[in-house]
Amino acid sequence: MSRFKGRYLAASTAVLAACALAGCGYGGDGAGSPAATGQSTSTGDGVLRFAYTAFPSTLDPHKASTAWDELYTLHIFDRLVTVKPDQTFAPMIAESWSGSDGEITFKLRTGATFHDGTPIDAEAVRANLDRAMNGAGSTAEPLLKMVKKVQAGDGEITIEYTGAEEALLNALAHRGGALVSPKAFGNPDLDRNPVGSGPYRVTSYRRDDKVVYAPYDGYYDKAAQRLKGLEMSFVNEDDTRLNGVRSGQYDATLVRPEQVDTAKDAGLKLEEFLTGLVYQLNINSARSEFADQKVRQALNYAVDRKTISEKLLLGSCIPSVQAMPPGHWAHEASLQNAYPYDPAKAKALLAEAGVPNGFSFTALVWNNTAFVQLGEAIQDQFKAVGVDMKLRPMAADQSIDLYQNRREADALVSQIGGAAPDPGLITQQDYLKDGLNNPGGTEVPKITELAGQSPPRPSVPRGRARSGRSPSWPPTRRTTCRSATGSCTS
Repeated sequence: MSRFKGRYLAASTAVLAACALAGCGYGGDGAGSPAATGQSTSTGDGVLRFAYTAFPSTLDPHKASTAWDELYTLHIFDRLVTVKPDQTFAPMIAESWSGSDGEITFKLRTGATFHDGTPIDAEAVRANLDRAMNGAGSTAEPLLKMVKKVQAGDGEITIEYTGAEEALLNALAHRGGALVSPKAFGNPDLDRNPVGSGPYRVTSYRRDDKVVYAPYDGYYDKAAQRLKGLEMSFVNEDDTRLNGVRSGQYDATLVRPEQVDTAKDAGLKLEEFLTGLVYQLNINSARSEFADQKVRQALNYAVDRKTISEKLLLGSCIPSVQAMPPGHWAHEASLQNAYPYDPAKAKALLAEAGVPNGFSFTALVWNNTAFVQLGEAIQDQFKAVGVDMKLRPMAADQSIDLYQNRREADALVSQIGGAAPDPGLITQQDYLKDGLNNPGGTEVPKITELAGQSPPRPSVPRGRARSGRSPSWPPTRRTTCRSATGSCTS
């Protein structure tokens, strides 16, 4: 990854805007429940009410299309392994695992069941991996590209794979490895009435409003069910979310940088941490003028990332032209100055591309205050070099469907999670020909070559049967966040 130098990054289809920093949540060990520090929620019955900025595209983990879908789904679905807050891999449905290069065998726990009572056995795991890799409409297939063969045995599952073991474990710990009851595969309402395997099940789903969860009585690990219930509410307006916590309607929410002082004045406790999220403008190289590399480079030079971070995001973000933040093992320091703000150079590149008077295109933008404001800031900076970027706000899942799946949009103002232990997925999604965030299919042969040559590093030490450590990218600043009347979580 460190060999991806500036000229290859310049050829990509994404213009990275900034690396996000900030959040609000319940303090403790990061496990996300009041029991972590012995605190109760304001409802008095252990039900956590969390207000979030977006609603999931689906509750079917194998067909999810947004970065935040896992926030709604991972507690519904167990996986073979999980990633703990300290970035170690830990057992879940797999009690242990071992293997040699290119092959790994997972020993499955006994007695675990799906929410419909179906046993979770080796064949059920194999069927789920097959659905994730080959099922109609699956968006999890890119996560599991390293899998060559899956074989179900007696109480165990064996996977043959290419690349690094850590990359496979990381994929299996997320939605690519989520376990859905095979009996429910054909359910037409699986996207809103999931039949999972995790500690919580969905009891109520109201589109663009709220998802309600309750503990699954048959779950094998009662210690993981620290809450008596969970309510995830979609509240798009920033002030409405914060006021909801202040009034006791919610126990927790995400706050924007400009809301921090208001939250403190209200007696709320804040948790601030590096999220690893990256704001970016994705551009479709098959539309508008974006097929020309010089146009894409011009847009990079036209973005004043430092001013956006300081003025709009109040210093809560790190200006960057790459997804991996400083401190991450895959961060390339030499790229930090690859695209300094240079409107004169942007204009010169546009002239060389044959559009000296600029051009016009439409960017989809999530209809959330923060993203609309970010889109407007980029819009103003593009206008200074003669480029007219029109904004079309819409629901996040709809915009992603138009951009990624239908490939009918010029551009998309969005965000990605860049600080994953294995950055290979970002490379695949943004820079390779078949990537979800590359609907124009732009291919840079050198990037393709390097992506094939460079396994994630450092890899998991051998002989670690029960758990393994993923390459660490630790959060830097974390403080407790709790409302005056109860706990909260992020």
